[in-house]
Amino acid sequence: MPAPGDVLRGTNGISVAMLDAVFDASPVALVLLVGPELVVDHVNAACRALTRPDVDPVGQRFADVWPTGDPVVVPALTNVLATGAGLSVDDYIVPAAGRSRRFSVQVKRVPWRRGLALLLAAWETSDTWEARRAAEAAADAALRRAAELDAAVDAIADGLVLYGRGGEILRMNETAKRMLGYAPEEAVSSLAERFEAMRVFLPDGSLMRLEETPIARALRGETVSSAHVRVEYQGRSLWVLASAAPVRGADGAIVGAVLTFSDETALHEMEQARDDLVRMISHDLRTPLNAVYNQAHLLRRHPDDAARVEARTNVILKSCERMSAMIQDLVEATLLEDRQLRLSLEPVDLGELVPELLERFRGALDTDRVKLVVHPDVPRALADPERVERIVVNLLTNALKYSPPQGDVTLEVAANPEGVALVVTDRGVGIAPEDMPHVFERFFRARGARQPEGLGLGLYITRLLVQAHGGRVDVSSQLGQGSTFRVILPAAVALH
Repeated sequence: MPAPGDVLRGTNGISVAMLDAVFDASPVALVLLVGPELVVDHVNAACRALTRPDVDPVGQRFADVWPTGDPVVVPALTNVLATGAGLSVDDYIVPAAGRSRRFSVQVKRVPWRRGLALLLAAWETSDTWEARRAAEAAADAALRRAAELDAAVDAIADGLVLYGRGGEILRMNETAKRMLGYAPEEAVSSLAERFEAMRVFLPDGSLMRLEETPIARALRGETVSSAHVRVEYQGRSLWVLASAAPVRGADGAIVGAVLTFSDETALHEMEQARDDLVRMISHDLRTPLNAVYNQAHLLRRHPDDAARVEARTNVILKSCERMSAMIQDLVEATLLEDRQLRLSLEPVDLGELVPELLERFRGALDTDRVKLVVHPDVPRALADPERVERIVVNLLTNALKYSPPQGDVTLEVAANPEGVALVVTDRGVGIAPEDMPHVFERFFRARGARQPEGLGLGLYITRLLVQAHGGRVDVSSQLGQGSTFRVILPAAVALH
C-alpha cells in the first residue's frame, strides 16, 4: 500500500508513482505547478526537453526554467490558479536553437495533494503549422495563377469558349460573352437549343446543319481551322472566323472542346467593298473610256471634216468629264472615310448661296426643271461653301436622274429647329421599301434609274459630307410618287 502522503487527493487512490508513469508515457509535454510561486512539482520527459537543459526543473520556479522569458506567461498562469478559468493558446512560439517552435498550450487548475495545482499541457504544432502554411501558400499561388490565367483569357481579342463533353458551356471569356450576348439561362442550355436560336450560313449561302458546326465536329474528335461562316443571332448578322479542337483527358478520351472565333464582319465588308469597287470601275469607267476610244478612231477616219471633228471632240470631252467625276468621287469618298477631308467652316447664307449655285450649274444640270423656294428668316449655316455645293449637286443630280424627263424637282431652303434645312423633292419613280435602308450606302444604285451612270457614290458622299458638318440627312419616299431628301446643317449661331 502506498504511504498516505503518496496518494493523490480526489484521484480514487492513484499513486504518485502511477502518475509519474502516465506523465512519462505521454508524448504531450506535461508539467504540474504548485504554490503561488508556481514551482515545478512534476514534469515528464517531453516537457523536460522544452525547459532549460542545464537546470533540473523539479523544485524550480516555472519562470526560471521556461526558456521564452515571456513576461505575460506568469501573470496568465497566476490568474488561472486564482480564478480556475482555463487557458488555451493555439499558437505559442518557443525559440529553440536559432529557430522557432510552435505549440498549442492548455492550462487547467486541478486538485493536487492537499491543495491546488496547475496542469500545463503543450504539444508541438510546428510541422502542422508549416504544412498549413505551405498549403496556404500553394493555394494562394494556385489562385493567383488562376486569376492570371483568367485575366489572360479575358484579354484575348478573340472569343474563347470551353465546352463540356455534352456541348454545355463551361467557360467563356469576356469577348465571347460580348459577341454572343448569351443570357445566363442560355449559357446553360444544350448545344442543340443554342443552335436552334440562331441561323448559321456557309460562304455559299447555304444553311449549316448542327452536325457541321465547328464545335460539333470538335466534340467528335476533329480539329477545325478557320471556318468562315455568317451567323444571324438576336437581330445581328456577323461574319465569323471560327476554329475548334477537342479537349482530351489523361486517358485520351474526349472530355470537351474549345472554340475560338473572331468577328470578321468589318473585314468581310471591306472585301465586298473592294470587289464592288473593282466591278464598278471595270464596268462604269469602261463606258466613257470606250466612248473616247471609239470617237478617237472615228476622228482618224475623217480628220478634215470640221463638223464631225467638233462632234466627236465634244463626245470625248464629255466622256472625260464623266471619268474625271467618277475618279473625284472615289478620291473624295476615300478621304471622307479616312477623316482626312478638311472643312473650312464659316457662317453661310444658304438663301444667297443656293441661287448662285443653280445659276452656275446651268448647262451642266437641267436647272430649268428645278423650282427653288427660299423660306424667310433662314439663319446662317455653319458650313464649308464648297462642300455645300457638292451636297446640292449630288442631291439635284439624283433627283433629276430618277424623275421623268419633264418632271420638276423642288429645292427648298428653310429654317429648322436643329439649324438650316435643304430639302430636295422629286416626282419620280420613288424608292422601293427594301431599298430604303441602303440608299446612302457606298456603290448603291436603286432600281428605276433612267440613266444608270456613275459609281453609285453620290448619296454616300452626301451623307459623309453632312455628317462631317455635324448634321444629318434622311429620305422619305413612296413608289410611283417620288422621294424627298432632307439635309439638316447646324446653324452658325449654335456656337454662340
